[in-house]
Amino acid sequence: MRVLITGIKGFVGPYLADSLQHAGIECVGISFAAPEFPHPISLDGITVRELDLRDRDATRSCVADLRPDSVVHLAAISSVPYSVKNPQLTFDVNVGGSVSLFDAVRHLDKPVRVLHVSSGNVYGNRDSGETGFREDEIPNPVSPYAASKLAAEIAARSFVGDLGMEIVIARPFNHTGPGQPQSFVCPEFARSIAEGLRRGENPVLLRTGALEPRRDFTDVRDVVEAYRLLLLRGRAGEVYNVSSGSLVSIAEIVALFQEAAGVAIRTETDPARLRIREVARLAGDSSKIRSELAWKPKISLPELLGDLLEYWKSI
Repeated sequence: MRVLITGIKGFVGPYLADSLQHAGIECVGISFAAPEFPHPISLDGITVRELDLRDRDATRSCVADLRPDSVVHLAAISSVPYSVKNPQLTFDVNVGGSVSLFDAVRHLDKPVRVLHVSSGNVYGNRDSGETGFREDEIPNPVSPYAASKLAAEIAARSFVGDLGMEIVIARPFNHTGPGQPQSFVCPEFARSIAEGLRRGENPVLLRTGALEPRRDFTDVRDVVEAYRLLLLRGRAGEVYNVSSGSLVSIAEIVALFQEAAGVAIRTETDPARLRIREVARLAGDSSKIRSELAWKPKISLPELLGDLLEYWKSI
């Protein structure tokens, strides 16, 4: 079995390739942008083609040449702030690139399963409650990023319903781990703490936004295991949340980092990090993937944050 991973050089791609290869599955990849930071997992030995998925002819040619049996579509602009500054490009990449890929796969001379990775952001900036959003919740995207992800989902369903393709949709919530860019909250904290430790600070100063909001964090290594199961056994046309199912406040994240670092951490509110509309709780209900595919997270949050801090201390 050969799996094509788009966006393979991003944060999640190397983890997914590693997981699939350990399961005896061959991987090939497509990439466009170079990684921002050294990734802890090497892609040595994996065929990777440089390609802009918005180029329809080049995409069709590349996919035909690679002849995958399955595809995991990770490639996307994934930053909400970037999408706000560049909405046109975000839609071009996240929607146009996805349609280009689906169409290229459709023209292969064999049926090919696709896992399309969307986002829990499609549910919108509203309180999820303690149990989290379910897949049947009406989406309410409020950023260009979230709107583009929902639009790509709708496109994927059209390829399933009208064109007979097998496409499964994953909606991951917050996930992190070594190799994630520092524009996300957990790696930004880990980077700041690592730099403070190198300077010999005690306490280490950490500039933060609001500490009260509670979020749903999952280790990237658990997330890619969910993707592997969805690729192999998920139901075409169905949406599956991928989430820990547990809420943790940003203040608790700071406390766990303090324990991992072994020094005191002093927080200072940075007005630039405060949001005009801050959601108290944002979580996903992942009971569907748990019941259908027997998936559940295995890596604890303290272990995840400890690994993340060690990564930033090493670079």
